[in-house]
Amino acid sequence: MASTNRTGRVSAIDYEAGTYEVTYFDRGKSVTRQINAMSNGEYKMPCVGQVVSVAHNSNGTAAGTTTGTVWNKTNKPAEGYKGLYRKEYGTSRKGQAYSRYDENTGVYTQYVDKRTGRTCNGEIFDEAKGPVSVIAGGQLQLKSSGASASIQAKTGMGIVAGTTVAIEAGTFMSLEATGAMSISAGGDFKFNIGGDSEEKRKGTTKQEYLDDVEQEVTGDVKQTLTGNLEQTVTGDVKQTITGTVTRNVTGDVTLSINGASITISAGGDISITSPTKVEVSAPVLNAEGASGDVKVQSISLVQHKHTSAAPGSESSPPLP
Repeated sequence: MASTNRTGRVSAIDYEAGTYEVTYFDRGKSVTRQINAMSNGEYKMPCVGQVVSVAHNSNGTAAGTTTGTVWNKTNKPAEGYKGLYRKEYGTSRKGQAYSRYDENTGVYTQYVDKRTGRTCNGEIFDEAKGPVSVIAGGQLQLKSSGASASIQAKTGMGIVAGTTVAIEAGTFMSLEATGAMSISAGGDFKFNIGGDSEEKRKGTTKQEYLDDVEQEVTGDVKQTLTGNLEQTVTGDVKQTITGTVTRNVTGDVTLSINGASITISAGGDISITSPTKVEVSAPVLNAEGASGDVKVQSISLVQHKHTSAAPGSESSPPLP
């Protein structure tokens, strides 16, 4: 026999079986037996009291299949216009959880008022030809528990935090730039190395200290300089060394302090000059050389005549 479509109100629901009873008020409040709801692999049961459409297999009310709820005065769409597809997932109120697609704009939206979750035993692949934005009102966490994680960008990349940024590695960390690199701290800067340290600099190096500098070395210090050395310090410099200090320099070395200077040339010559005086004091003082001279007030220590302080004394002959 031909099927008959009727509308009625849901009066009882078997949630586990996916069936419910429908009461027809236009037929003396007759009640159907538990009839099947349309599924197509999708589960959403109506609420008791909602109006549903039922397709019966005959003119009776015994066997039939519900085709779902219908829009009416008490069950109005949350929104509606041409080109809109919208599916409500909640039953207590509209807009609690839904998905929508607007073919006029090509925008697809998913919304839920509490939590959205995805669980996959395989691979999750998301791709966008345009921008991708991930915005969180609370904590944002990206974690890989079984392998590595990488972030790549064709141009620039920025990490900005309102308070602190922490980067930690269990074994190895590498920071590398094929161009320039800048590290700046507006406050204190602390650098701790638990193992050996090695620095290689191919270009010009400039160090400027605007305050006191304190260095403590408990081991040996070895410096090898193949070029000129220039240091400019505007504050105090204090060095405390408890080990041996060895400096190997292949060029000239000049130490200038308040107009006085000590120069050691690349050939080994040593020159000491002072705008005032030079004092040398030691319990034992030895000076030895194969040649040379010492002059005080234009008087040579090598080429001079000894004179007696007594009146009438003869001058002693010059030294050979």
